[in-house]
Amino acid sequence: MSNKTMIYLLIFVVVVFLVIDMVTLMMNRSNFTVQYYDTDIYTDYSETATITTVSGLVFKDQKKEDDYLKTYKETSVQTFEKYFSEISKEIGKTIKVLDVDMKTQKRDSVLEITETVTLGGLVTKDGDKFNLGMGDIQLNSVAQSNVRVHLPADAVIESTDPTPTKVVSNMVTWSGKDIARFPNIAFKRGGQQ
Repeated sequence: MSNKTMIYLLIFVVVVFLVIDMVTLMMNRSNFTVQYYDTDIYTDYSETATITTVSGLVFKDQKKEDDYLKTYKETSVQTFEKYFSEISKEIGKTIKVLDVDMKTQKRDSVLEITETVTLGGLVTKDGDKFNLGMGDIQLNSVAQSNVRVHLPADAVIESTDPTPTKVVSNMVTWSGKDIARFPNIAFKRGGQQ
């Protein structure tokens, strides 16, 4: 798994791909393994979406973890802003970081990182249709990983790409190997033709 791909997962994966990609930018070589990540994307009928990612990292030794945490705390907000600025150029869509909240917690040998980012421009409106997505941004899957998109309760899903693992009511889920790239979802308000 490449370091660049890891960074995309961390930011998405608070998009994701979230903790993984940020680590790659901050480290020259991988000093850890990603044990799991769970990403929840919440949206409504606006251009704003909130992404929360919880990632579990296991480091080769305590010094590498301490070094990572120091760098992470010093540069993580700037890394998010730089990441979404670069993604915006790549996909031709302006995505702005509106708010970032990050927390770290140690659970046995796993460093758990929780990142919540609110993004403007992740959702666009085209007539009566809303589109959530970031183009074809590739993600690497980890066996213990999930990406869930929570749409408004009355939303009607028109299309999803890639094909989700499951859809239950207004929640669309990709798990494990089904996570190939950042999801693109088209949806409408319920009751609209």
